[in-house]
Amino acid sequence: MTLSILPQFNFKPPICAVNAPTYTRATNPEMLLEGFYLSERFQLKHKIGAGTYGLIYLVEDLMTGQQFAAKMILTETPSKVSGSSVEENKRKIKKVLFDYFNSKQRVNSNELNLDYIRNEGHMCSFLREIALHLRVHQHPSIITIHKVISLDNIAVAIIMDYYEQGDLFDNIVEKRIFTYPPYYQDKQTLMKNVMLQLIDAVKFCKSQGIYHCDLKPENIMIRYQSDFRRTSKRIINYNEIQVVLIDFGLAMDSGIICCNTRRGSSFYMAPERVTNYATSSFIKARVDLDQYKSIICDNPSSAKYFPTLAGDIWSLGVLFLNITCAKNPWPCASIENNNGSNVFQSYLDDEKVLSSIFTISTNFNSILARIFKLNPNDRISLEALAYEIARCNLFNNVSANQLPTPVDSEGDDDDII
Repeated sequence: MTLSILPQFNFKPPICAVNAPTYTRATNPEMLLEGFYLSERFQLKHKIGAGTYGLIYLVEDLMTGQQFAAKMILTETPSKVSGSSVEENKRKIKKVLFDYFNSKQRVNSNELNLDYIRNEGHMCSFLREIALHLRVHQHPSIITIHKVISLDNIAVAIIMDYYEQGDLFDNIVEKRIFTYPPYYQDKQTLMKNVMLQLIDAVKFCKSQGIYHCDLKPENIMIRYQSDFRRTSKRIINYNEIQVVLIDFGLAMDSGIICCNTRRGSSFYMAPERVTNYATSSFIKARVDLDQYKSIICDNPSSAKYFPTLAGDIWSLGVLFLNITCAKNPWPCASIENNNGSNVFQSYLDDEKVLSSIFTISTNFNSILARIFKLNPNDRISLEALAYEIARCNLFNNVSANQLPTPVDSEGDDDDII
């Protein structure tokens, strides 16, 4: 599939005609794209992120003044030289985009039909991420795609909502919004608000046959109102804080995934993604592998299929420790002795290890134990996880100004969650 055969829309005439800047690599050694135009309507303002496969810029709609985030993905990923680093690959992408914009006063851009991408884009490598994302972007905890713009068959730009307050990682580590919330916001309820939104987003994705496969704080954006005061007991409240999933670059639409497929980020990957269950004597002694379908192939490293959703549920458990304790439990959930994670090795022997390391309650530790099961089929369901999170005290000591989340025993579950 090529962009030239995709249904397109034409842009309305711009409010004002302006020329793009002219740079050279000598005057712009960082190859920044500030001032260039995605189209006659959208102008690039400044870079807000960079990934392995594309650049993310703040853009302004010249017709409305509204700001968006634009993720630019090349239609052909630069060939990777053996031994080249991720940073070198990012620089190649930046060079291709800079050379493209710098060679034109006005780019040849067209708006693509979102319905067509959603239905047919999975057949095209550089549109697959967008196609899967479009199937779930209507959920309030998944970032919305407004437009997709083609750039001369060189790249596509995904126009999405802009979240000025940044990602979950920065809000946990730098802004510390969960560690020091204002006195009128309950710490536990604020945390649970985010946790339940994430569960709900993953649950919705699953209902649409989509699995994110790369849940981590850097892939979650935040909009937080520190001056918000609650007037109801319902935990999920988007006016207090709203989180949205981004980056569906590793997402799948298959409910099963091959054993030992390293898909995701190491801190957040489930053990079946990083360990060869099919050949591990440790696993065979603890997990009945006969319950999983075998793959007919000669490669023993991928001899079993595992549920894709179970990997996302594991990632949620690590995220919940990020939110409550601002720490990761282990660098990698591998059962190999050389993986550098003494905590995970200890956890395999004693599930109470986490509550001895982190200031979490026995109840919360028990919930995590139901998430961090070696057997993917034994992990807690999303429905049960939401129910348990809504009702538990996350910490052992609840101070006077951080009261337990209230539960109405006479109301139904939806009244609280």
